[in-house]
Amino acid sequence: MADSNTKNSEAPKREELIGKLKEIQLGLRQNLAYLQQKLEILDSKPDLLSSLESLKKDAESRASDLEAEVKQLREELKSIKELLGLNVERSNPVDSP
Repeated sequence: MADSNTKNSEAPKREELIGKLKEIQLGLRQNLAYLQQKLEILDSKPDLLSSLESLKKDAESRASDLEAEVKQLREELKSIKELLGLNVERSNPVDSP
Protein backbone atom coordinates (compact mmCIF):
# COMPACT_ATOMS: atom_id res chain seq x y z
CA MET A 1 0.00 0.00 0.00
CA ALA A 2 2.86 2.36 0.68
CA ASP A 3 4.02 1.67 -2.84
CA SER A 4 0.70 2.86 -4.33
CA ASN A 5 0.83 6.06 -2.24
CA THR A 6 4.31 6.77 -3.60
CA LYS A 7 3.09 6.25 -7.16
CA ASN A 8 0.06 8.52 -6.52
CA SER A 9 2.23 11.30 -5.08
CA GLU A 10 4.71 11.04 -7.96
CA ALA A 11 2.00 11.39 -10.62
CA PRO A 12 1.28 15.11 -9.96
CA LYS A 13 5.02 15.82 -9.86
CA ARG A 14 5.45 14.15 -13.23
CA GLU A 15 2.56 16.13 -14.68
CA GLU A 16 4.05 19.34 -13.30
CA LEU A 17 7.47 18.49 -14.73
CA ILE A 18 5.93 17.63 -18.10
CA GLY A 19 4.13 20.98 -18.10
CA LYS A 20 7.36 22.82 -17.33
CA LEU A 21 9.19 20.92 -20.05
CA LYS A 22 6.49 21.87 -22.55
CA GLU A 23 6.84 25.54 -21.57
CA ILE A 24 10.60 25.33 -22.02
CA GLN A 25 10.14 23.61 -25.36
CA LEU A 26 7.76 26.35 -26.51
CA GLY A 27 10.25 29.02 -25.44
CA LEU A 28 13.03 27.28 -27.34
CA ARG A 29 10.89 27.05 -30.46
CA GLN A 30 10.10 30.76 -30.23
CA ASN A 31 13.81 31.58 -29.84
CA LEU A 32 14.63 29.38 -32.82
CA ALA A 33 12.02 31.14 -34.96
CA TYR A 34 13.34 34.54 -33.87
CA LEU A 35 16.92 33.58 -34.71
CA GLN A 36 15.85 32.21 -38.08
CA GLN A 37 14.15 35.53 -38.86
CA LYS A 38 17.29 37.44 -37.93
CA LEU A 39 19.43 35.14 -40.08
CA GLU A 40 17.10 35.66 -43.02
CA ILE A 41 17.42 39.43 -42.61
CA LEU A 42 21.21 39.20 -42.52
CA ASP A 43 21.27 36.85 -45.51
CA SER A 44 19.03 39.19 -47.47
CA LYS A 45 21.57 41.98 -47.00
CA PRO A 46 24.94 40.49 -47.97
CA ASP A 47 26.45 43.92 -48.45
CA LEU A 48 25.66 44.80 -44.83
CA LEU A 49 28.85 43.26 -43.49
CA SER A 50 31.03 44.91 -46.11
CA SER A 51 29.27 48.20 -45.43
CA LEU A 52 30.01 47.86 -41.72
CA GLU A 53 33.65 47.08 -42.48
CA SER A 54 33.85 50.17 -44.68
CA LEU A 55 32.35 52.32 -41.94
CA LYS A 56 34.78 50.88 -39.42
CA LYS A 57 37.77 51.68 -41.64
CA ASP A 58 36.46 55.20 -42.22
CA ALA A 59 36.01 55.75 -38.48
CA GLU A 60 39.52 54.47 -37.76
CA SER A 61 40.94 56.75 -40.44
CA ARG A 62 39.12 59.77 -39.03
CA ALA A 63 40.29 58.92 -35.52
CA SER A 64 43.87 58.72 -36.76
CA ASP A 65 43.52 62.08 -38.53
CA LEU A 66 42.07 63.66 -35.40
CA GLU A 67 44.91 62.29 -33.27
CA ALA A 68 47.44 63.82 -35.67
CA GLU A 69 45.58 67.14 -35.60
CA VAL A 70 45.48 67.15 -31.80
CA LYS A 71 49.22 66.45 -31.71
CA GLN A 72 49.85 69.34 -34.09
CA LEU A 73 47.64 71.69 -32.06
CA ARG A 74 49.49 70.75 -28.87
CA GLU A 75 52.81 71.54 -30.53
CA GLU A 76 51.46 74.88 -31.77
CA LEU A 77 50.11 75.67 -28.28
CA LYS A 78 53.50 74.89 -26.77
CA SER A 79 55.17 77.20 -29.30
CA ILE A 80 52.68 79.98 -28.58
CA LYS A 81 53.24 79.63 -24.84
CA GLU A 82 57.00 79.83 -25.37
CA LEU A 83 56.61 82.93 -27.53
CA LEU A 84 54.33 84.59 -25.01
CA GLY A 85 56.75 83.73 -22.25
CA LEU A 86 59.60 85.37 -24.18
CA ASN A 87 57.49 88.44 -25.00
CA VAL A 88 56.46 88.86 -21.36
CA GLU A 89 60.08 88.72 -20.25
CA ARG A 90 61.16 91.26 -22.90
CA SER A 91 58.32 93.67 -22.23
CA ASN A 92 59.09 93.72 -18.51
CA PRO A 93 62.74 94.93 -18.27
CA VAL A 94 62.18 96.39 -14.76
CA ASP A 95 62.27 92.93 -13.20
CA SER A 96 65.60 92.00 -14.78
CA PRO A 97 68.81 93.13 -12.93
